[in-house]
Amino acid sequence: MTYSITSRKTILAAAALAFLTSAAQAETTNSTTLGELANMKVDTQIYGFLNGQIESVQATGGATPYSTRGRVSDGNSRIGFRGNIGVTDDIKGVWQLEGALNNFDEGGVNTRGQSQTLSSRNSYVGIESAKFGTFVIGNNDSVYRSLIGSGGELGGNLGLTVRGLDVWNNTSAQMSGNADSVFSRGEARYKNSAHYLSPVYYGLQVGASYGFDETQDSNTNRARWSVAAKYTWGPLSLGVGYDRQNSTGVNTDMLTQGFGFRTGEVAGAKTDFAKVVGVYKLPTHTTIGLGFEQGRYGYEDVAVPSAGSFYAGSTYGTMKQNAAMASIAQDFGRATVMASYGKLYDLKNTTFANNGDFGATQYSIGAIFNLNRYLSPYVYYTKIRNRAQQSVNLGQAPIYSNDIGKSDAYLAPGDSPRAFGIGLIARF
Repeated sequence: MTYSITSRKTILAAAALAFLTSAAQAETTNSTTLGELANMKVDTQIYGFLNGQIESVQATGGATPYSTRGRVSDGNSRIGFRGNIGVTDDIKGVWQLEGALNNFDEGGVNTRGQSQTLSSRNSYVGIESAKFGTFVIGNNDSVYRSLIGSGGELGGNLGLTVRGLDVWNNTSAQMSGNADSVFSRGEARYKNSAHYLSPVYYGLQVGASYGFDETQDSNTNRARWSVAAKYTWGPLSLGVGYDRQNSTGVNTDMLTQGFGFRTGEVAGAKTDFAKVVGVYKLPTHTTIGLGFEQGRYGYEDVAVPSAGSFYAGSTYGTMKQNAAMASIAQDFGRATVMASYGKLYDLKNTTFANNGDFGATQYSIGAIFNLNRYLSPYVYYTKIRNRAQQSVNLGQAPIYSNDIGKSDAYLAPGDSPRAFGIGLIARF
């Protein structure tokens, strides 16, 4: 008798559970389609790489040379976390938190005494749609870098992981992507920024970025924006872009004081860059890259009273400087031989020294061997020749001849760096 009552209770409980489960499933199905249920998931990925180099470096030719010395340097190492959150069949939330592992060789502090944080690299949150594109906000590369940058397949800063125009990106042999590079000096990561990338239509993708100036020091708005477009057709990729910095121009005072060519806050001036780049992959496992960029730098020149004139005043103008770059990479099985050359031309309409004093050239050559998809040793040599007033520096591990260890450390104008290195990159 006891057994019979227990069995009935068990059967009734199972029936009740089945009914409740069916009701819950029916309610969920009524409010959410099965397709939406399939896409309402959370995906998370951990990624990055460590990139270390043993180098011999020096810089000579300027007022304060940097003597030959050995060092261990970092090649823009990083760790990141990214993912997406499904909303509907077409829409999903996207996010990324990326931190720099730069200068892991020095405990995370560089030669300017600066340290990195977990969100110091591309970190954002946004919405992605296959129909309408992607919109994100945060601390992120402008489309001038992310869409048509020289460090990846016409986008990003992915050198030695993805091949682009700058085949030595993320090493000291890099020659693009920074304000003191020989090429693509308009690339930047925008703080407090918003970015849009369209879907790819017949090989064409466009994008726009806007960086807000939330501080507005001296009531000057130095907001920055850029637009870019990329077209891919089989082995050919082409990119064009424009970047503009408001209330930004050449610091003519520092220029005349021997600190080199620098830009900073200049009310009423603007600095902009325009660039076109291309990469072509031949059937012979050869990759060829070409690029051209024009920089236009606003300035304010303050007249000082003299014996001939008792009046002080300001004049505004624009300095213009062109840059070009070429690269080639040839695969031999797991090994690849790579070389690149860049030239920064005369600075036209300069207010100090001669136009030709601001030119520079750089070449880089070397090889990389892929032990597998995760681990690759490499070797390289790079040489920069700076004219008397130029301070083009090494790519990811610049050297400074003045005020080393301070935030305002700099390379003396005319100093010409060179580096020979052996490196190892471990991807994860």
